[in-house]
Amino acid sequence: MSTQRREPWLYLGLIAGVFAVSLAAIFIRLAGEAPPLTIATYRLAIGAALTGGFAAQTWLRSGQRPFPGLVWKDLPLIIVASLSLALHFWAWTLSLAHTSVASSVVLVTASPLMVAVASRLLLGEPIYKRALVGIGIGLVGGAVLALGDLGEGSEPFGDLMAFLGAVAIVGYLIAGRRLRSHMPAATYNTAVYAATAVLLAAAALVTGAPFNGFRTDTYLWLVVTALVPQAIGHSLLNWSLVHVTATTIAIAVMAEPVIATIAAVPILGEWPPFTSVLGGALILAGIYVAMRRTGSPAKPQ
Repeated sequence: MSTQRREPWLYLGLIAGVFAVSLAAIFIRLAGEAPPLTIATYRLAIGAALTGGFAAQTWLRSGQRPFPGLVWKDLPLIIVASLSLALHFWAWTLSLAHTSVASSVVLVTASPLMVAVASRLLLGEPIYKRALVGIGIGLVGGAVLALGDLGEGSEPFGDLMAFLGAVAIVGYLIAGRRLRSHMPAATYNTAVYAATAVLLAAAALVTGAPFNGFRTDTYLWLVVTALVPQAIGHSLLNWSLVHVTATTIAIAVMAEPVIATIAAVPILGEWPPFTSVLGGALILAGIYVAMRRTGSPAKPQ
């Protein structure tokens, strides 16, 4: 199949993945009775079970051995991806209690720059000028969007945790880009989600985070969080990693605060200030500028 014919499906999957991931903040708010680390553990554990069940059906029908494409030499990168994802969820959820949404938004829009540099240094992938311009516009948009949240304040520890969470995503995407060059998405998703769930569960047990005793609706939102942002959202982004660069994924995810802000209106009844609207428009403009160059499918490694 030609690249041109494949592009519409590629972009549809990428857009759907970004949209699904962007709803995580909404669902986490609705499951707010549970501690952040508990939410993250449920999210990854159920996500691993869902992707694993789907993968097992595929392997049985095709007569493949379990986890095709996975070899022992991949173990270090699987560990890097799992540790990075676990660190991201731990640091991000911890930062929410110590920093403002402003800091979080700025760091989300800054992560593509870190991914671009890491992709160049570790994978040898080029950094295009148009991508840098788009990332710059997105950074400005993130700063403008954050202006409406300046009154909430932040602590240095919270900012450090938010930054650590953003850096961790770099490791997750870079390791995923390398592994997905030869590993099926079902194998990668199941292995990384399961390993990350174990790490988060261990952290929850050590810190004494509860796993039960919640209202019925809390359990419902925990399942929805695992199904939509994780099993669907992250899995689609991981599927895209074999077709586009990690930088392209990170640029697309800049839309997360914009989509979350829009979704909060009908679901949570939260109306954004003008700064959020203006900042969101700039972020979307930055994505458009950057994607015009980096959005073309990368050559398989």
